[in-house]
Amino acid sequence: MKIQKPPRLSRAFGRSSPGSLCEPFSVTTTFPSDRCTLVAVVGDIDLATVAILVECAETALRRGGVLVVDLGRVTFCSGAGLRALRRVQRRADELIVPTAWVVRTPAMWRLLRGTGVAGFSCYRDRADALVALG
Repeated sequence: MKIQKPPRLSRAFGRSSPGSLCEPFSVTTTFPSDRCTLVAVVGDIDLATVAILVECAETALRRGGVLVVDLGRVTFCSGAGLRALRRVQRRADELIVPTAWVVRTPAMWRLLRGTGVAGFSCYRDRADALVALG
């Protein structure tokens, strides 16, 4: 499943020059194995995109197994985005679905690990995340 378009309210919508456009938002869900679901997010996580992200993550959580959320290509995360990520983590905890977050940028690392938000198991790449989840 892949959803790709800059929603009307995102930071990417309405930019005048092609060089100033940020990467279009997309969420791609893949299944590397029977027990694992990978949700890869690209672009801005903001008020205009959180519903798409949460919907895709909820679908992955209902599948069961383990969940890896790759935020490696996220360029911006607003307060609404952080609340959505926390919502996904809480739902994973409720359903007892082991979840790993792949974070490559210092800004996202600080956001998830440095703000004191508990519960996020962050890794620098997908391989580390998959090894940690078994």
